[in-house]
Amino acid sequence: MEDIKFLKQAIKNSRRSLDEGNFPAGAVLVKDGQVIASTVSSPYPSLFHADSKAVTEAFNKIGPLKGATLYIGLESCLMCTGVAYWSGIRRIIYAIPKSKVSGEYYETPIDTSPLFEKFNDKIKFIHIKELEKEAMSVVKEWEEKQK
Repeated sequence: MEDIKFLKQAIKNSRRSLDEGNFPAGAVLVKDGQVIASTVSSPYPSLFHADSKAVTEAFNKIGPLKGATLYIGLESCLMCTGVAYWSGIRRIIYAIPKSKVSGEYYETPIDTSPLFEKFNDKIKFIHIKELEKEAMSVVKEWEEKQK
């Protein structure tokens, strides 16, 4: 139940990001039941993705993020997964899998999950399908505005 609540907050941030004219991605970072960071994306394309921004903000506040969970609308890219990993995060929850959106939004359209399986410590990736449609509606709206 908590995962749904926090993922909905991340999707709400995706909407806020879109409303601000940015790429439609939002993130929430939670540790011990408390939101440590809540962010939106930057304009597309950009180095500052919502998930990396949330991790960096939280890390700067409290240091290593062991035991924290990252909630994001879109599955993390390689860069953001790396940032999360090195911060200590081992649990990432998302609404939209990479395979459901344009490969242009990522470093490559191919499945990069086999790379994550080779990390020294495993990251648990959890796709909450029941929120996919809600999150996807924000992405589709952004795509329409880009035409």
